[in-house]
Amino acid sequence: MKEVNKVKFYSVSEISEMLQNEYSLEAVKNFFEEGRIKGEKVDREWYANIKAFHDLEQILLREKIFFTSPHYIDLTDLVLKGRILDIGGGGEGVIGQLKQEKVVAIDPNENELKGAPGNFLKIIMDARELKFIDNTFDTTTSFFTLMYIPLTEHRKVFEEVYRVLKREGEFVIWDLIIPKKGINKQRFFGIEIKVKIPEKDISTGYAAPWNKVQNLDYFKGLSRDVGFKIIESYENSVYFFLKLQKA
Repeated sequence: MKEVNKVKFYSVSEISEMLQNEYSLEAVKNFFEEGRIKGEKVDREWYANIKAFHDLEQILLREKIFFTSPHYIDLTDLVLKGRILDIGGGGEGVIGQLKQEKVVAIDPNENELKGAPGNFLKIIMDARELKFIDNTFDTTTSFFTLMYIPLTEHRKVFEEVYRVLKREGEFVIWDLIIPKKGINKQRFFGIEIKVKIPEKDISTGYAAPWNKVQNLDYFKGLSRDVGFKIIESYENSVYFFLKLQKA
């Protein structure tokens, strides 16, 4: 590492280590040569500052993701009744921003919760083991969250949601349709969306490991098995919407 005018510059080997040695020294050198990381040569060795490194991280991440076509979701007229439990409500906190103080957002990732804007309660918690008593919430939401949870754990989540919902409470879901991976080289499958809520648009994206297949029919079957009644459903080529009701 070299420091020039109080700015730190990192060598090829240091950048390789910062990338957790996922890329060889030769590969990192090629990133410089190809211009994918902006740097400069000092004594015939490549160096880059931390901003250039973070720019490279974003480039490499996007190369690992298969993105569907961008989509627009309008939530301005969305009706969610009563007290709302939002599963995976960290990050952009779309439901929290939309319904504010009516929302209790849970997420196992503390940093995701801290970064979520909006005036709503945020609790570190796993959806597979909800720390609430039975019949607590009028509504539970899951906005592109189930895609991050293994298929083997989905039933547990649905059972927990069913338990904490009041009678005739609703479980409202938006999630990605994930197809079979096939010969695609990308490690992640994702979507970029613009969400419209009153007074603003939220631009965001979601990408999960491409190691499973999920679709609307799968979640409908799971919902019925757990005891939910299907109230409304919608799908396009990329994502689905599903509204369930506790019997």
